[in-house]
Amino acid sequence: MEYQIVWTPKAIAGFDEVVNYLKIHWTDRELINFIDQTNEFLRLLQTHPHLLQKTSKYKNVHRGPLNKLTLVTYRVKERKRQIEIINIRDARRKPN
Repeated sequence: MEYQIVWTPKAIAGFDEVVNYLKIHWTDRELINFIDQTNEFLRLLQTHPHLLQKTSKYKNVHRGPLNKLTLVTYRVKERKRQIEIINIRDARRKPN
């Protein structure tokens, strides 16, 4: 059974920030590739929720690369069979 993907407002804002950056500084092809990579990653995550490495600081929180330049942080909620996308950000930026 697949897990449901839920996005936090911070994750939506981070995703939008990456998309807007790509719109300004890259071509439509790179933008489409990023969106396709994100969708493929989320499909894979639904069936393999522990795909990325667990953080040592927080329980059930995983962090790692979505692609070469983008990091994703998510929480696995086993009881609800949910994956909560906490944040998506450019790997070159320092975290808040």
